[in-house]
Amino acid sequence: MNLHKVTRSRFIAAMVAALFTFTGIQAPAYAAIVSTDQIANQTELDAKRAQLSEMLMRDDVKQQMIALGVDTNTVQDRINSLTPAELAQLEGRMDQLPAGSGALGTIALVLLILILLDIAGVTDIFPRI
Repeated sequence: MNLHKVTRSRFIAAMVAALFTFTGIQAPAYAAIVSTDQIANQTELDAKRAQLSEMLMRDDVKQQMIALGVDTNTVQDRINSLTPAELAQLEGRMDQLPAGSGALGTIALVLLILILLDIAGVTDIFPRI
């Protein structure tokens, strides 16, 4: 019986020692400096995405997208997956469009064409989808 108590005490002591040893081990933490330019670029991208989303969520544009067979529930996901270059490309095309109510339909048509070409595998405009 006495040997059993000694073995048990040694086992508990070994477990406590292992616990304290492994508790002191910490995983390294990595941090990087974020520049003001990076924050400004991200803020600008978020603003562009919000502007595009706002334009595409108007009732008349939604009706046009539905008429063309675009699922309006996936539009926001696709806007969020656009790269900065793709956003700039869309913004450049929007700047070339004439002012007025016909421009929104044209924007929706351009976006629809880009989405359909991506789904068909002709282009890789939306790589994360």
